[in-house]
Amino acid sequence: MIRLACPGCGATLRAKPELVGQVRKCPKCAQPVRIVADAATDPDATNAVPTDDTLPDQRVLLPTEEHLPTHRPPERLSRGSHYLICDKTRVVAAWENNGNGWMLKSGPGLVSVKRNRDKLPTEGDFQIVELKFAVTPEGKRLSGIISHQLVSRWALTMLDQGDDPILEKISGPGRLNRDQKNVIRQAIKEQFMRPVWAEAADVLDYLANADYHSPGVG
Repeated sequence: MIRLACPGCGATLRAKPELVGQVRKCPKCAQPVRIVADAATDPDATNAVPTDDTLPDQRVLLPTEEHLPTHRPPERLSRGSHYLICDKTRVVAAWENNGNGWMLKSGPGLVSVKRNRDKLPTEGDFQIVELKFAVTPEGKRLSGIISHQLVSRWALTMLDQGDDPILEKISGPGRLNRDQKNVIRQAIKEQFMRPVWAEAADVLDYLANADYHSPGVG
């Protein structure tokens, strides 16, 4: 057996050597994975399960402390980044390092979370998205994007407790769907001048493609 890692979720996969060159779906996240030769072989497949019905020969390790993908959420917001919180179809809240704290999306604009606590949803499918920036000789430029999944209940009620407490409600890596990518791309174009984001090819490609399993790029 050969061993390789899923590029989407990091799960350790096992496959027979004769499958090298073929593409199969990861059983954990459905990310297409090309089977490539690995110098490391693993003859022991007792801690493995079939990936799916179409490929009984490909194996994936059961989640163990040794092989479980590691996700380390940030402990505080990066003061050089901008943040958005999305539900399944829209931006719900936003943050930037300007002293205003978290802002709640209300109609076409933003209102202070602290003054509108009663409008915070108590449950839902939310992701927090970090827009990363680099400082260049030409000025601030968009350089990356990363998303994290929030717990489904009471997460957003943390927004009125300060800038960073929402990070305690991260439950794992994010997965942005098509609608979320569209609203994030639109928010970037509305909030920043074109030179800030026009050269961020990796970020723009990520927001335009159909990869709904990777948490981000850059």
